[in-house]
Amino acid sequence: MTTKNILLTGGHSGMGLELTKMLIDEGHKIGLIVRNEKRKNDAIEELSNSSKQIDFFFADLSKREDIQRVAKDIKTSWTKIDIIFNNAGVLLDKLYFSDYGNELQLEINALSPYLLTKELLPILEKSQNALVVNTATSGLQNKKTIDIPNFKKPKKFTKLTGSYLDSKFMMVLLMNYLDSKNKNIRVISVNPGAIKTKMTAGDGMPFWLKPIRNLLFKSPKKGAQNLYDAAFSEKLNGNGIYISDGKVKEMKVALNDSEYNQLLK
Repeated sequence: MTTKNILLTGGHSGMGLELTKMLIDEGHKIGLIVRNEKRKNDAIEELSNSSKQIDFFFADLSKREDIQRVAKDIKTSWTKIDIIFNNAGVLLDKLYFSDYGNELQLEINALSPYLLTKELLPILEKSQNALVVNTATSGLQNKKTIDIPNFKKPKKFTKLTGSYLDSKFMMVLLMNYLDSKNKNIRVISVNPGAIKTKMTAGDGMPFWLKPIRNLLFKSPKKGAQNLYDAAFSEKLNGNGIYISDGKVKEMKVALNDSEYNQLLK
């Protein structure tokens, strides 16, 4: 396999860390975006024998100025990116808002990966087979309506199946929109399955689901393998696709220009 330059968000822990290990084992050059030195040091401890393959970049992905700055740092350090894994995300326990007035899960799970990828397009497009892989969730093919005002400022908050699900839905639609406007890259969004991570053990999970999580959710390695398989599979080679259970699921709606402008304003 030809080695690639691969950038990951959320690649320092949990499922993302397992994916990082897999990619390092294949000899790829890895870039990890982490929030601070502590997370860098934690990753180095886990990946100590492979530190020469890793470049670390720093950003709080909830802040757009950090996204612009880290993208500039990456473009200064790397001449091209072959694959971006947008894996970082949050699952929150109540309603919070970003500095830009958006529901915080929407900001971090949807807008941030979109804005980061858009900033990095100049060096993504230097790859012959540029690929963007986004960590999604299950059931997104069943959603039929786009409600931008409610997504940005929800009228009520429901754990997991409310704003979190909406944020992942909008992430897929935004990334598919990006794919439609940029023919030199390929975008896929992948449901890695129900995985045991710190996020799914946290306060953002409904209490009734936690016993099920402990019994039935899969290991982070399984989630990482699902992301890897979707990225490198020759059978799942479409553009702007959503993959769940190893199959392409057709999204029922797409983001139009007016909705895009409303979301980003």
